[in-house]
Amino acid sequence: MEAQPFTIFGTSHLFTLLLIFCLAVFFPSAYKNKSEAQKEYLARLLGLSIIGLELIKPFIWNSMDYPWIRLLPIHMCSLSGFFIGFFLLTKKRLFFEVAFFWGIGGGVNALITPDVTLTFPDPKYILFFLGHGLLMVNIGYACITLNNRPTFESVKNGIYVSLSILPIIYLINLLLGPPANYWYLGAKPTEGQSIMDFFPDPPLHIPLLIIIGAFLFLLIYSPYWIYDKLKKRGVE
Repeated sequence: MEAQPFTIFGTSHLFTLLLIFCLAVFFPSAYKNKSEAQKEYLARLLGLSIIGLELIKPFIWNSMDYPWIRLLPIHMCSLSGFFIGFFLLTKKRLFFEVAFFWGIGGGVNALITPDVTLTFPDPKYILFFLGHGLLMVNIGYACITLNNRPTFESVKNGIYVSLSILPIIYLINLLLGPPANYWYLGAKPTEGQSIMDFFPDPPLHIPLLIIIGAFLFLLIYSPYWIYDKLKKRGVE
């Protein structure tokens, strides 16, 4: 089977999205009624797995001729992987809150508009979707199996942490220089199609990224807000 040029929502892309969705929703749901010891064991296994993957991915990408300057594990989705892994290992709430919004906001966008040029079975395609797919599975496990959910305070915490880290990432890009482009703060994605194709040229796109990011956090939280309002009215 020969890899073909990647097309958004092509057959390979749609199948991969469906597979990740099923694993992220139905796998945690199937484990929901297991014993606490079993759930904790799998939480640790998933947490260690995603942390381990994020640590070894730079070496795999480097073997495919990607320069080390682009491979520090500080992209938003990589940090989301570390954070959800740390949450599953430590149960520290802030790790979940940041990983939830970064993972769903950034991860879903990455899955829909992946930074790849070829489809399955291209190794870059497999590695890209493996990393983002495992992120979705870990978040699904934290939410569905372990009964975690965001609150409005979580939205604020996610925004505060994002704004705190963004200048650091921007400074790292400046210090390293091209082709370093963490969080896509220095340039738009160069491979594949992306929503950022419609943004102003860097760095003028950064204020727009912040506004859209904050709005996206609120949008992701909105189903929980609506549910809470409906539940409160039902009680009253």
